[in-house]
Amino acid sequence: MWFGVPITMSSTSNPTPTNNPTIDSLRLHIDRIDEQIHDLLMARASLVERIGTLKSDANLALRPGREAQILRRLSARHMGIFPKSAIIRIWREILGSLTNIQCPLTIAVSQSTGGAGFIELVRDHFGTTPFVKPNASAGQVIKMVAEDQAAVGIVPVPGIAPAGHEPWWAALTGESAPKIILRLPFFPYERIDPVEGLVVAKRLHDETGDDRTFLVIETAAASSIDRTRALVAKAGLSPVGQPSSTRMGDVVLHLVEVEGWVAQADQRLSALVRDQITHVTVVGGYPVPLSA
Repeated sequence: MWFGVPITMSSTSNPTPTNNPTIDSLRLHIDRIDEQIHDLLMARASLVERIGTLKSDANLALRPGREAQILRRLSARHMGIFPKSAIIRIWREILGSLTNIQCPLTIAVSQSTGGAGFIELVRDHFGTTPFVKPNASAGQVIKMVAEDQAAVGIVPVPGIAPAGHEPWWAALTGESAPKIILRLPFFPYERIDPVEGLVVAKRLHDETGDDRTFLVIETAAASSIDRTRALVAKAGLSPVGQPSSTRMGDVVLHLVEVEGWVAQADQRLSALVRDQITHVTVVGGYPVPLSA
């Protein structure tokens, strides 16, 4: 018995097929394995339920960094003919469902681009149990998360969205504003119409050992994104991906993605505030997704 859930892992409950197994004996062995898997899932859910009683809100239940480390570990140890993509999908359903047990999630989803593709991203990563609220714009998604109408928001990746798409990331610079915590998909499932999204929540991004960080850099209007990226590299940070920019009065905000996990207190950010750079804000980051 494990926290009220019966576990039967003895040799008598898990018979090994004989040297000359029949189809029926092999199926019986499969049935016993299925029951053991089910017992362990129930035991895991019981533990998660107990953990949930110690947490007061969904932001405490969200552990994107730990989940990334779990999936990396399982992916690295996987062997045999069972497809790795299926293993990841199964575990994502388990992790998503158990997170929802700890604290039921409401997820706001931008459908300004990608249509139903963003709903698929949510289901692949968070499972089938959270409540999903489609929205017309990324800005509305950020607003819902900021006002606690949703614990999580899914928005398009800047640079992948069409030109002229609203710079939703400019709303993440406030101290209490939502921050980026994930990039989806975490595993590249084959799709007819693939889309990518970023996950925002009212919590900081986790450090996992293989991460990226997003910076919003405020500059004088005359400073170009290429000049800004050069200054970022000079400060010892490594820009990656496609940057985005938006003009706000006499200043320009640049969204720059850099390698590694970077905190607001990082001295390299302080060193950046010079020349035409007036302010640098960490607006989140994400664990680097698995490759196929």
